[in-house]
Amino acid sequence: MDAKEAAAATRDTLHGSGFDPGDPAAIARSLRALWLRAVRPAAPGMERDWGITDPNFAVGVPVPVLVAIGQEIGRVARQHVPDFIPLAQLLWDKYGREGRIVAAVALGPMELAEPQRVVPVLYRLAQTCVFWEDCDQLAIKAVDPVLRRDPATWLDYFGSWVTDENKWVRRAGLTAIGRLPIKRAACAARCVELLAPALGDPDTDVKRALSFALRLTARGQVAPLKAFIVAQQHVTDVHSLWVLSDVIRSMTPELLPHFAGLLPVYQAWLDTADPQARRSLEGAIQKLSAASGQPKADR
Repeated sequence: MDAKEAAAATRDTLHGSGFDPGDPAAIARSLRALWLRAVRPAAPGMERDWGITDPNFAVGVPVPVLVAIGQEIGRVARQHVPDFIPLAQLLWDKYGREGRIVAAVALGPMELAEPQRVVPVLYRLAQTCVFWEDCDQLAIKAVDPVLRRDPATWLDYFGSWVTDENKWVRRAGLTAIGRLPIKRAACAARCVELLAPALGDPDTDVKRALSFALRLTARGQVAPLKAFIVAQQHVTDVHSLWVLSDVIRSMTPELLPHFAGLLPVYQAWLDTADPQARRSLEGAIQKLSAASGQPKADR
């Protein structure tokens, strides 16, 4: 079953004579039976290790199939948000990786319809993430829509997630905020400012999300990220310098020349940095040294 077939089957389920939004358990069972039709047996030796101890957490349904199911639910649910919140919560809590992706996608339209009702639900769900994929799907599919539509209302709120005690809430906030300047370039400086408190966080999942988020802000405007890096010349700890180095090591080729002028900053860090940061810094220095041509004027 492909995504198109999954969407059609979901429409049939939601508009069938036996459909009752007041019985989310029955709907969830029907949806699970539907997405299981898309599972393809992995070739020997190609099974994916999801890093989750529960062997039933992930069965390997392709993401496009799950997105198609979630989108069809969202189209119906945005007209009746309170009726569908129990279904979204049940899919998230009891139906593993597949249920979480479906729920995240469905919650996007629901959030746009009734943000004040749905955003608190997203916060509770973010606290229960178990690995990077469910966290990022929640950020991209559920948080991102309302943040892009109305940053004036929601940007500072989601900025508070960056310092939350729960690492997955922090990662979700970082991911959503970093993506905003792609569509809202004028928000780049404020986004960098809101991302900044996460610098120095020792958690690997948070560090990776912060590096990714900072790089994304440069797609809106380069100057705020450059200024942020220069302002960190006093830092010496390995966690901060890993992020600042990874920002350069993983920068897209078309944007890297804009940062070539920061080579002296990274070279200076070699004299003061935690010795464990040297390898990361050397990788960034190699990238900056190889950046050719003159950077275009900052946007």
